[in-house]
Amino acid sequence: MNNNPPRLTLLSDLVNEFVTDTEAAQKALESGMPRGPVTGLSRLDEAIGGFFATGLHILQAAPGAGKSAFSLQTAASCRFPALYLTAEMSVLEIFRRLISRETETYLGKLKTGELGAKEAMRLALETVKKLPLFALLDGTSGYASPQQILDVAEALKERAGTSQVLVVIDSIQVWAKTVRGVNSDFVGASEYELINAALGSLSALASELKSPVLAVSHRNRAGNRSNDASLHSAKGSGEVEYLAESVIDLTRKEEQPDSNGEVEISLRVLKNRHGVPGLNIPLRFCGRIQKFREGF
Repeated sequence: MNNNPPRLTLLSDLVNEFVTDTEAAQKALESGMPRGPVTGLSRLDEAIGGFFATGLHILQAAPGAGKSAFSLQTAASCRFPALYLTAEMSVLEIFRRLISRETETYLGKLKTGELGAKEAMRLALETVKKLPLFALLDGTSGYASPQQILDVAEALKERAGTSQVLVVIDSIQVWAKTVRGVNSDFVGASEYELINAALGSLSALASELKSPVLAVSHRNRAGNRSNDASLHSAKGSGEVEYLAESVIDLTRKEEQPDSNGEVEISLRVLKNRHGVPGLNIPLRFCGRIQKFREGF
């Protein structure tokens, strides 16, 4: 990736750029097409300024709160091409969860074989048709470098004819550690050093792509114990609160699903450079079909 020098700008140099940006915002408002990738959850999109701004965004949660499901739903609903790097789950499992959500087929049925090959083919093709510009990068089989992610994301943008793409990293802690296998400089590095380096590279990646990067993060032990996370709850690094455009936290409120198979999830916007932080949005999550909806 390029390492461009800082840009010196007089205010007078920004006038035309500001007017152009305003015209783009007006066009987006009139057309109904967002200027950048969205989450698909109306209250959250409104809170973060209408779309994910260019830069690094963090999604954190304790185990069982639906981090991967939320990030997959966001990538599938973002209205732009999406590149999903999975460093934890296999690409087949990711595809299975996408099929479940897009076709509202119980996830368990997609694993038992009870549907049969013909129905499995129909559901898979239906999902592919709905998500023609959703790409998976398998980080479980080897290290995906920032340059590789950049190249693939740029190709997706070009193929779609869009100015932006959403990149999702699931999860940043696992992806950061895989660099040890290909770069001897990081062999003896601590988890803290690896994650900080990963956060910096993703921030630079977002800048070069002129697109948002959503990094899924585990909570640290303190955040898991209290189940009341803060900006300091991302596992392994203190850089999150400084580098991120937004930090979104998920907390599972109900231990057992209700009669509809849903549990209550509290979404909190802990950091928000493009709106008011601290907003709490109630959600409902159905694990059987891997789907979040806004609660009431």
